[in-house]
Amino acid sequence: MATKTFLVVGATGTQGSSVISAILATPSIPPVRILALTRNTSSSKAKSIAASDPRIGLLGGDPTSPEEIFAAAGTNIDAVFCVTVHGPPGAEEAQAQGLIDASLRHGVKHFVFTSADRGGEIVSDTNPTPVAHIATKHRIELYLKEKCQGTSMAWTILRPVTFMDNLTPDFAGKGFAAMWRQVGNRPVQIVAASDIGAFAAKALLDPEKYQGKCIGIAGDSLTFEEACAVFKKTIGVEMPTTFCAVGSVLKIAMKDIGNMFKWFETEGYAVDIEAARREYPELQDFATWLKKSSGFKDIKA
Repeated sequence: MATKTFLVVGATGTQGSSVISAILATPSIPPVRILALTRNTSSSKAKSIAASDPRIGLLGGDPTSPEEIFAAAGTNIDAVFCVTVHGPPGAEEAQAQGLIDASLRHGVKHFVFTSADRGGEIVSDTNPTPVAHIATKHRIELYLKEKCQGTSMAWTILRPVTFMDNLTPDFAGKGFAAMWRQVGNRPVQIVAASDIGAFAAKALLDPEKYQGKCIGIAGDSLTFEEACAVFKKTIGVEMPTTFCAVGSVLKIAMKDIGNMFKWFETEGYAVDIEAARREYPELQDFATWLKKSSGFKDIKA
């Protein structure tokens, strides 16, 4: 059986590294070669990933210079996993669109893109939302679908929700909790960032099943008060937060994040969580993530 080569963008980040781990943890996979794309191949994280499995090769490069990536690869690439990083207006499009175009030119057969849910499977197709970084992903989705039409490159779009990983023991995590509190009695859907990797791996390893599909990914749906109760029951202490005024200041200072939490108050995510869990039964709910993956798991009550 021929070896399949996957290019994983953002290999040292949470999503990219989880994609690599999920691929290699899949039982009875065909021969694979993973090109782990990172801007800094000499970082400790990059070296650790490369040393973890002989099927991984580091590839230095930037998604905004895709031709250099394909030249450095030195082999045909069968599929691409693409995640974009927040930045100034146009930054995420610059990371994704050029890579989509280059993938088409170089005969890539499957392009998997991490986007964001925008109100459920149907609504997400036409709802960019007033949240800049989410609207950017909607535009990339449209670009990907348009460019792939009539070509041999298939696409799969992953649509996760807000990351549980934003809740951390430090001030940033407390600020996230304060903004969540201001959403009130409306539930917010959340997901463990590492679980996105499992869905990406499924799509990469079984393109016939997942091509042309948009997959919503969420592991739980909780109001702030419900999250506090789960946290107390699971960890044994109160969930750390800070004054609501701090949340208000943060939403003003980080306009895009502020708009996202305002959107949560009126519309928000609408992933079919049970459908996602049927696809991946190990999908973590909030309590599981707290015990298994969070920065709170070692706290002693």
